[in-house]
Amino acid sequence: MIARILIPVVVFTLLPYLWIYKRYGKLRLKSLWQRVLFWLPAFVVIAYSAYITMQPNFLPRNPVLIDIWFVMMAVCAVPQFVFSLFSVFGWCSMRLLHGHRNWGKLLGLVVGAVAFFCFIYGFTEGFPKMQVKRITIYVPNLPKSFEGYRIVQFSDIHLGSYYGWRGHLPQRDIDSINAEKPDLICFTGDLQNVTPDELPEYQALLSSLKARDGVMSVLGNHDYTYYMDVDDEQEIAALEKRMQDFQRSCGWHLLMNEHVAVHRGADSIYVAGTENYDKPKRTNVRKALYGIRPGSFVLMLQHIPKQWRETWPSTINKEKDEDGDVIGPDRKDSLVVAPQLTLSGHTHAGQISVLGLRPSMFTPYDYGLFDPSRGNGASPSPVSASAFPTKWRSPPPSPSDRYTTISRTIMY
Repeated sequence: MIARILIPVVVFTLLPYLWIYKRYGKLRLKSLWQRVLFWLPAFVVIAYSAYITMQPNFLPRNPVLIDIWFVMMAVCAVPQFVFSLFSVFGWCSMRLLHGHRNWGKLLGLVVGAVAFFCFIYGFTEGFPKMQVKRITIYVPNLPKSFEGYRIVQFSDIHLGSYYGWRGHLPQRDIDSINAEKPDLICFTGDLQNVTPDELPEYQALLSSLKARDGVMSVLGNHDYTYYMDVDDEQEIAALEKRMQDFQRSCGWHLLMNEHVAVHRGADSIYVAGTENYDKPKRTNVRKALYGIRPGSFVLMLQHIPKQWRETWPSTINKEKDEDGDVIGPDRKDSLVVAPQLTLSGHTHAGQISVLGLRPSMFTPYDYGLFDPSRGNGASPSPVSASAFPTKWRSPPPSPSDRYTTISRTIMY
């Protein structure tokens, strides 16, 4: 991860220090040791970032190393960058408006301090924070036997991230999921952080998840070998098989471009799941949905939320077969049923949130429920989160409508 951003880290670390030195420190830092102490934090950040890039895989196997890097950035780089940014804008405004005071400098000090304390709070208090959010979803034509069906979705737990003072968090999370007493538990990808070596110690814990209809899961982008320094095809296959076998050994039903029926008496719904959408791209929506009876209710599990647009009937039924012929209205034997609800992960509930503001707000796939009836989505509806309980209901005006509830355990 650090290797991909090393050059920006170097640039955006050195430039603020250079600006601060030229504008405010050059006249005050008289001795050599004062100048060395001033520049030392910047070079420590750069040197440590370079060291991290030499570690194998996308992330170091030891999560302490990456945590140290984040702390160093919070102390030695981010506040300086924020201060310099405001100071530069203030200085430019002062020159253009012929002012006599750089108000950007004062504002930069305040915002830089806020950025520092927000990071420290998020790192210490925010990481272990968990919130269970319950959402009732109204679903047309839900079979009567599934009225009030309860689902818990959880996602992106990245088991390699827990150590020391964080070690108790997985147990707490599993306990909170079981406390919801769900009918079905859905995991939407990213079980491991980097390698399957992180998983065995959690087998007993993950096997303790309890739901009437079990645990359904799909793979996320971290659950393959994309973030490992592995080139040998046999080794790649063996590592990916370890991940898949681990989930099955926990009693989970891993859906890899396939579906399974869930029965209640004479009624049934289908739960479908696809492999990862991008990096690596292994998804096959048509294969996952093929063979489901028309008129059936379908719940789709997909790791990356932007994939749900490919499950629209207008999209999945206009693909071409091997002969180049369009699969569509003229090929009714090949038509597949589009899902009515999609559960996704990947966005980590926005990952970073300050006073309700988060970077993912400015992307098409943020966090929460996209309701097509409200004009902020299109059928089928996706739900994107880190984890949560859901209850299905159909719209109340119609007596034939049913409902379900989804609970999400959101970790910030």
